[in-house]
Amino acid sequence: METHEAHKDRLHIFVNRKKFEEGDGVRHEMTGEQIAALVGVPADNAVVREESPEKREIGIYEKVHIKNGEHFLVTRKIVEGGHADGKN
Repeated sequence: METHEAHKDRLHIFVNRKKFEEGDGVRHEMTGEQIAALVGVPADNAVVREESPEKREIGIYEKVHIKNGEHFLVTRKIVEGGHADGKN
């Protein structure tokens, strides 16, 4: 049985407020593309931002050293779909 301390020390990050661990694909060094893939956003349509410890944009092919508990935000460059306003 695992102790609480062992579980707490597992490498994990948050992407769009959702927790991801090593079993999900989190590594000590990751590219923006790999971070975007965690939330299902294709690299060619992804904008990846580090939210902690500093706010900055991460390039798709840029490698970043992952710190335990870091937060990232992944958005889409282009959102397909529309809004129906009921007017024809």
